[in-house]
Amino acid sequence: MDETKKWTLYLIFLVAGFTTGIGSIGLFPQFWLEYGMTGLIVHLVFLAILTYVAIAEAEKIIKSGYYFVELYNRILKKPAMMLAVLAVIIVFLSYYTANSMLFLLSPVVGTGTLGRLVAKLIMIAIIFVILTRAKEKTFTIMAAGSMILVASVIITTVAFVSEIPSTAAFLGMAKHMITSRHPITADLIVEALERAIYASGLGFAFYLMLGSFMNERFNVKLIVGTGVLIQVIIGILSTITIIYAIAPSTPEELLRYVGGGEEAAISFMGKLPTILADYPRLLVLIALSLFFAGLTSILPTSEVGLQIIEFNTRVGRNRAAMYLLLLVLLVGIPSSVPSLAQALVLGVTTATLFTAIFEYLPIISREVGKVTGIQPTPLQMATGAVLLAIFVPMGLYSLYTTAKSGGVNLIGALFAVTVVGLGILGDKIVKKEEE
Repeated sequence: MDETKKWTLYLIFLVAGFTTGIGSIGLFPQFWLEYGMTGLIVHLVFLAILTYVAIAEAEKIIKSGYYFVELYNRILKKPAMMLAVLAVIIVFLSYYTANSMLFLLSPVVGTGTLGRLVAKLIMIAIIFVILTRAKEKTFTIMAAGSMILVASVIITTVAFVSEIPSTAAFLGMAKHMITSRHPITADLIVEALERAIYASGLGFAFYLMLGSFMNERFNVKLIVGTGVLIQVIIGILSTITIIYAIAPSTPEELLRYVGGGEEAAISFMGKLPTILADYPRLLVLIALSLFFAGLTSILPTSEVGLQIIEFNTRVGRNRAAMYLLLLVLLVGIPSSVPSLAQALVLGVTTATLFTAIFEYLPIISREVGKVTGIQPTPLQMATGAVLLAIFVPMGLYSLYTTAKSGGVNLIGALFAVTVVGLGILGDKIVKKEEE
């Protein structure tokens, strides 16, 4: 196998691992069970659009010949947008470093504040070691972890279906939920879009970074399209696994999982040692799948944050990694409180609806077109208009619902407003101060 084919395979699994995340295993089944076939179809429509966006981003960066942060700083002259993305990455990591490790440690440390903090510290240490010691092998490690993830999910699904007996009534109930039809409401659209954003990984500048490390010998459509397709298959397999994992419990547990949001999903995972007490091997398999799903999303996201810090501060890789993870820890200590963690992840979800638009700017920019010699196509411009028409209203709706829920969730809403404001107005404010 020549180098290009080998790296194409690595990059497919890198994209698959990045896009999968713990949301594909723990939250996508929740969404599908809640909104049935209607929700799945809407989700897949959004995902197809966003996959095209991801491909366009990577291809544009390749053709520009610029490093992605450099492109924003020197050509677009909008460095604040990358700083906004960095803020989203830091808060995202402060949440998911804990949740990923909790899937292994929750039977020992629990899922409360102390347990989350312990899990977070261990995962941050693992990420720091990989980022600073692996160096040029970091992408290979990410791809290898993704291959393990895919194999683990397949083995886990087969094992659950084979070993857990389930009543026909329970399976009938679950089948009815995933095949049911629902009216298309604002909540369904927002949740379908949120799942599609996480399923494509937009809003974190990953595809911009990916394009910076590729050249025109690579088939971006094959790499990104196949990677996202693998993620969809993992989501389907995970739904089967979750249904069978709940089977030894009660139908009420299934309903609590479906209707309780992200924290209910985490709570359910914490109950698995009790629910699967008679199936220790299955418990280990699902915990490993969830852990690798978290790890393979966290590593690429951390790499993007590291690259942004390294470029803007002109420090070496090791120091940039230290700065990034210290910031993650600074946010992560107070956000170990479950209610604050939930508030901040709501803020991240809202913010990514806007940072995903920031990412698309190089595709439709005339300045970038002059540099590359390739102006945006009508399809790319039309897609940009669609993104604005979808993301802005949905982002505002997400912000409204987060703020309306009140209490500590107002912190999440404030975070989203601050990040979006930084990306849109940050450069203008700095210019006025310089004048």
